[in-house]
Amino acid sequence: MSVELEECRLSKDIVLANIPAFPPIVLRTLDLLSQDTPDVSELVREISSDATLSAQLLKLANSPLFGFMAQIGTVHHAVVALGLIRVRSLVLAVATTNYMRKALGTEAMNKCWRHTLASAILCRELARAAGMLGDRAYSFGLLHDIGRLGLLVGYPEAYNQALRTADRDAVSLLDQEKKRFGMDHCEAGRLLVEQWKLPHEFCVIAGRHHDPSDGAPFDFLALVSLACQLADTLGYSVVTPLKPLPFDELRQMLPPAAQREFPSDPAVMIEIIDGIIDEHHTATDLPRLESRPLSKTGALPEQPGDHSPSSDRPEEPALFSTLAASPTLWDATVVLTTTIVIMLVLLASYYLWSR
Repeated sequence: MSVELEECRLSKDIVLANIPAFPPIVLRTLDLLSQDTPDVSELVREISSDATLSAQLLKLANSPLFGFMAQIGTVHHAVVALGLIRVRSLVLAVATTNYMRKALGTEAMNKCWRHTLASAILCRELARAAGMLGDRAYSFGLLHDIGRLGLLVGYPEAYNQALRTADRDAVSLLDQEKKRFGMDHCEAGRLLVEQWKLPHEFCVIAGRHHDPSDGAPFDFLALVSLACQLADTLGYSVVTPLKPLPFDELRQMLPPAAQREFPSDPAVMIEIIDGIIDEHHTATDLPRLESRPLSKTGALPEQPGDHSPSSDRPEEPALFSTLAASPTLWDATVVLTTTIVIMLVLLASYYLWSR
């Protein structure tokens, strides 16, 4: 139930009390997945007990995002084929999708959800470039703005007003949030994650992703913060950034080795992000979001679709690499190669013996 807000007259406890929680089934599933040695059979039973969650999980697992050759027909098959880390990413994707589904028709939620998905995809690509766990980073990206999504779901009109004011007057959205709700979305996210008893690592990401890095090591928090800024620069911002950084400058914040792996052409990342957002909405039966707003940083071409990709663009971006995404196809390739090698050895042995 939405509550009318007047400045900060409501306490933080009251504000949080009117923000709906994740469904209990999702919280129990994430709790199982956070254990050191999750019980796979218990996890399968938990997911299978909820028809909506299991159906959406299977639909995502069978989407082109993963490129499996064979149909995945059961939750157990999905868990085994995808692996626990990737299952956690998909459960979070389904949970956050369902969480904001009712509010998706608003302009504010469209912008916030597009920013969330773009940030999650960038988290995964940055992690792969830096030699970190991509699917774990994707999970962090999905929940980094859970405070914003919560405030939007609980108070859609008040948050829409905050967005309009921040855009119109070129003021900080964080300040607008504090003025209207008594806290910004970072604090709201930290408190919600604690309240929902999600793993502590999500609490750190949700609460501190806007903190200055101050030369800290490039860990998952620094990665999420960088992905969030990159999403804004590439045109997936919630409001117009006050001081957007150019793509090249943000890319230089990566460790040197990761800079060589991460695409140097922003148009490549835009194409990847837009394609995956479209696939995600198809797999989760969500309506298409409006076209990506153009960045105002001057770092990108005005119409990326009309821009020829650079010569250094990889033919198979990591997110679309069939062998990397499909353990089944990789195994089949290994078996076929091994068989050919054995046959060649046998033929050579026969030839030498017949002489």
